[in-house]
Amino acid sequence: MKKQILSRFIFVLIIMLFGIILALPNSFYVKTLGADNAITKKLSAFHIALGLDLKGGTELDYKVDLSEVKMQNNDDDPSNDLDKQGINDLVESVRDALEKRVNPAGVGEIIVKKASVLVNGEKEEHVLIQMPPNTDIEKAKRDAEQNNKLEFFEEDPAQEKKIKLKIAKKLKDLRPYEFEEKAELWTKQDGVNFEEKGPLFLDEIESKEIAEVVSKLAKGKIAQKVIAATIPPSYKISADGKIEFDGLPVERKIAGILKLKDKIEKERTKMVKAKAKARHILFAYPGAEKAGDDVKYKSKEEAKAKAEEILAQLKAEGTDNFGDLAKEFSTEGAAQSSYGELGEFETGKMVKPFEEAVFAQAKAGLIPNLVETKFGFHIIEVESVQPEGEVTQKETAYIYEMIEWNMDEATWVRTKLGGKQLDKASTGYDQIGSPLINLQFDKEGGRMFADLTGRVASRKCNDGPCRLGIKVGGKWMTRPTVQQKIVGRSSQITGSFTFEGAKALANGLNLGAIDAPVMLSGQTTIQAELGADQLRKSLTAGAIGLIATMIFMVLMYRFAGIIAAISLITYTSLFVAILKLWPDSFGGPIVMSLAGAAGVALSIGLAVDGNILIFERMKEEIKRGRTLPQAIDLGFERAWTAIRDSNLTTLLICVILFIIGSSIIKGFAITLMLGTCLSMFTAIIVSRNLIRFALLFKCLQHPWLFAVKSSDIGEKSVGKKIRKRKKTTK
Repeated sequence: MKKQILSRFIFVLIIMLFGIILALPNSFYVKTLGADNAITKKLSAFHIALGLDLKGGTELDYKVDLSEVKMQNNDDDPSNDLDKQGINDLVESVRDALEKRVNPAGVGEIIVKKASVLVNGEKEEHVLIQMPPNTDIEKAKRDAEQNNKLEFFEEDPAQEKKIKLKIAKKLKDLRPYEFEEKAELWTKQDGVNFEEKGPLFLDEIESKEIAEVVSKLAKGKIAQKVIAATIPPSYKISADGKIEFDGLPVERKIAGILKLKDKIEKERTKMVKAKAKARHILFAYPGAEKAGDDVKYKSKEEAKAKAEEILAQLKAEGTDNFGDLAKEFSTEGAAQSSYGELGEFETGKMVKPFEEAVFAQAKAGLIPNLVETKFGFHIIEVESVQPEGEVTQKETAYIYEMIEWNMDEATWVRTKLGGKQLDKASTGYDQIGSPLINLQFDKEGGRMFADLTGRVASRKCNDGPCRLGIKVGGKWMTRPTVQQKIVGRSSQITGSFTFEGAKALANGLNLGAIDAPVMLSGQTTIQAELGADQLRKSLTAGAIGLIATMIFMVLMYRFAGIIAAISLITYTSLFVAILKLWPDSFGGPIVMSLAGAAGVALSIGLAVDGNILIFERMKEEIKRGRTLPQAIDLGFERAWTAIRDSNLTTLLICVILFIIGSSIIKGFAITLMLGTCLSMFTAIIVSRNLIRFALLFKCLQHPWLFAVKSSDIGEKSVGKKIRKRKKTTK
């Protein structure tokens, strides 16, 4: 028994020392150990984060972009209009989403509120985020501005034809002078872009279809047909040499209206491959590639002999009659009309022995030796040869404007399934170990997902199954085909993810999307409402209150009061340690504001209340004649139910305040909640084990030390029978 009491006392002592070491101010260690000491540096990393009211902080001013709402209110569809109350609800939802992003745990004392501002007579809606100085401002900006809107789309091939007819109708009434004005109007719609490109040479234009139209168009004119083109995927090379695609690594189809703005003559220097112009006479034989059964020469030897004969004749007489000889002796069928002419060709176009012989010539002329290839023997005359190198010449460069409708986007119809129905996003791996994101929908989302996959599976796209598309933040993540209806509440986003990228995307989806875009319009430093002087007064008042409470406990309960005072010191030091150590992974740090300090003060009262209940029960048991060890055990046991019930009630209220309260109320709730749990620990665990340890010393076993007079101690009642009251009858 004694060994158990000692081990528990040592445990309590270690906890007390841990709390006191961390609770001492950093200035104490600087003065005692020195600023350069390793322990000082380590402990200085932990500090209490003060709130806006005590230390000030930073305010971020975000403007809510309502341009899409205005466009909806001005279109021809009255069903999507938002009235004043609808706009207020939208801004309120943006405020809620931003608060969830920058203060997810609710313990950061971050204030997020709406504000209306008049700019040039027009009302703007803003959301102000006020953060204490310990907040990571850049992370808060990234979280607030992150576009993680989750959207699901279904492929509908009928939409492409509708869009092209719509473009053709617009083109019919379009005049060159109003091209830019119409472009500004039409690009307000999703999937429509306006670009001016150039000056570009024809081979630099990204699409052959566009290059063909541009080359035939007069300056200032609009092409009188809808341009349909395929654009290769755009990408960039990262610093580490990796290819990073802008979206999915697939070609995109566009349809649009093109206007040639200008064309200019420019000098251009470019690398050109080696080129040559040549003609030849082929002497094929049975067994040579592509030689027919009725080939003119019946053996390889006969073909070679005839080739050598003709080559000798050309050397002696010249090449003026080369074409006639090719027509008469060549086994190549086309020679009858081409006279052996091959035209101009670059490197890589001819078989290797032929090409090497031609480009080995420094100048035009007859190659003096026969050239043998898999087709037979060749007599070759090089008519011209140009080595590889830079060439400077004048070419036409084109500047054109184009209003583009993204036909890949046009075939996709946005569905009602999205981030609102998302229950949870998490990371996982596919069958080959590649990271992916698992999506878990709520009950409504599961039903909508089943309906969506059923619709997509019933359609045909390009003679195959149609696809379901997923966008996050306006960018395509995946577009899988759907073969059949999928019943369930889960889906997946696959792609070229790293684990870190997949985790970041999942975390972003869990933060929730913002119903309207926000733009940072200002960042200012805000001053403390109360300041250092008020903080110093509050700390002084708290210290005086703590000391007064301890003095009261000592006067009322004597030695037991000293134990209570030690427990209060332990409570205070452990509370400060928790404030310093609360981790980021739990939404930390806990920011201490004046409201939070009120929660601490209230929890100290609860801690004292617990000790009073215990000590009063102990006194009652001592007066009944119990021994001190018995009285202590019974006192703690019989006071525990009252302590438990009162503290559970307090914790329940704290939970309710934390769920429904504002940021300031949440700060009060979390500090009161922590303080309540700590007060139960110090009142029950610390006090009990300290008193048990003290009773190992006989000098501390006198009832007077526990505020009980010897004259108040009655005869022992342990084991006595209680006299039954006689029943009387009338």
